[in-house]
Amino acid sequence: MPDWAICSEGLTRRFGGVAAVDGIDLRVPRGSVFGFLGPNGAGKTTTIRLLLGLLAPSAGRITVLGRDPIVDGAHVRRRTGVVLEHHGLYEGLSVRASLVFAARAYGLERVDAAARVEQVAERLGLAERLHARPQTLSRGLRQRLAIARALVSRPELLVLDEPTNGLDAESAAALRVELAELVAAGATVFLTTHLLAEAERLCDVVAVVKAGRVVATGAPSALRRGTTVACVRVEGAGIAAVAGRALPGRGWRAEGVDAVVADVDGLAAEPAVVAALVVAGAAVHRVEPVGQTLEAAFLALVGDGAAPAAVPADSAAEPAATAAPAPPAAAALP
Repeated sequence: MPDWAICSEGLTRRFGGVAAVDGIDLRVPRGSVFGFLGPNGAGKTTTIRLLLGLLAPSAGRITVLGRDPIVDGAHVRRRTGVVLEHHGLYEGLSVRASLVFAARAYGLERVDAAARVEQVAERLGLAERLHARPQTLSRGLRQRLAIARALVSRPELLVLDEPTNGLDAESAAALRVELAELVAAGATVFLTTHLLAEAERLCDVVAVVKAGRVVATGAPSALRRGTTVACVRVEGAGIAAVAGRALPGRGWRAEGVDAVVADVDGLAAEPAVVAALVVAGAAVHRVEPVGQTLEAAFLALVGDGAAPAAVPADSAAEPAATAAPAPPAAAALP
């Protein structure tokens, strides 16, 4: 289907008797940033290898950019930029030569390739390292080079496996700008990350995977709203000094002199805490629920004993992408 950058039905990959990927249905719309989140061993890397055509499914189907990645793997990979955990950098080539080689391999003309290399190198802080060889670079610079190589062709699909590992704050910010430009131009980003704050900032939609199965999917805001709020953090000048008389009988703790965290029984109890602090003389500057985060939702979904969860009811109003929590029986590949 033309609207989906990635579409899978009952996607399964077994190694011996173990299903590393177990009946995953995905719908990743073009022009979106899709986060694929899960603990180690959940099947994320295997799924990436399947969508790149590096592994064949044991059952089910997948199309990437409208093509079967097993039948048309070369075509898919020419239109896809990839950053994996093991970079596979060309140690004998300079940074410039590596990037020019990648740009030319993806079909850019010589002049366009040179200009694009300069642009990406400047954006990712590699402009002063273009004559260096990869083996002389720090871990963070090697990560920047791997990302630059994936970006240099302006791919239609960008697959990123833990892209900000080893990046400093400035480089991570530059990557976010580059991703925004790619998506604005119609590209799709499929990423995995352990940095859930990063996923919350970047992703239009996330799917949470556990033991090879998608257990929830939706916009980060929708998944956040499914978590329980147990505390509220309230900031204000000198607020800790009045909390004792404002919150009698309620558990609370000070975080310095200008912030307190109070126990609440859900989000509905938050206004009463704020009102009590104001009545006691506090000048409230900021109120933040504690616990209603993507990280809290993730931990609730993948923790021991967590069962597959339904898609949040309001996620249908968010950017379109689905991953069924209970996929139908996989159809065998022809």
